[in-house]
Amino acid sequence: MPQQPNNPLNTEGTGVVLLRKILDERYFPQLDFYLSQASFADGSSTASGGAKTVKHNLQIEAQDQIVLPQVQQLIAHALMDFPLFHAVAFPAKLYPFIISRYEVGMGYGWHTDSPLMGSPPVRTDLAMTLFLSEPDSYEGGELVIQDSQGTTSYKPQRGDAILYPCQYVHCVNEVKSGVRVAAVTWIQSMLRSQEQRQILFQLKQLHEALAQNNPHAPEAVQLIQTWSNLLRMWVEI
Repeated sequence: MPQQPNNPLNTEGTGVVLLRKILDERYFPQLDFYLSQASFADGSSTASGGAKTVKHNLQIEAQDQIVLPQVQQLIAHALMDFPLFHAVAFPAKLYPFIISRYEVGMGYGWHTDSPLMGSPPVRTDLAMTLFLSEPDSYEGGELVIQDSQGTTSYKPQRGDAILYPCQYVHCVNEVKSGVRVAAVTWIQSMLRSQEQRQILFQLKQLHEALAQNNPHAPEAVQLIQTWSNLLRMWVEI
């Protein structure tokens, strides 16, 4: 059965993050209208190396200058207004969203993502899949990730996203019925290290818990000072 992380940041330290409701019901009518106007083409054209032979899906054509920019702008705006994304990803650059469509019989076999994408290049520290279909509207189509704890499959609600380090091998299971639509992007982080991102996220969460009672308590002040000093030490801009 598909699984979802119970906590925003995977407690085992794998860095797999569930971002709930990046898009909510307010966005769906406009998104559905855009998608109904979109033209999809063979998605293997954007894959490279061995991934090209295992990628079987459709994507809104990159040459689409009408629908694709509107979908990308809608999703990017919602993502950049999502505080948890900034807290866990420390984004420096965001690759333009690819909008993929998997029909019956389509899937994406085991692969790793390219270390650099686009021009100018984005270093792919993190990948993100934002699910645009209701999970009960299609069978199969799970995102499956091999991380340091084993293999886990993910099929969250519409508008939710899975964020994960790009070094993990992953796949999309074959769709057995229905249609799976998703938006995919890659993020260059200001912090290359997943361990550093996790430490800073946990310190920030601890500070927020302490500051709820007394934001000026010595412990809270010292904790945010430590967070700031570590970020200053590690960040790349």
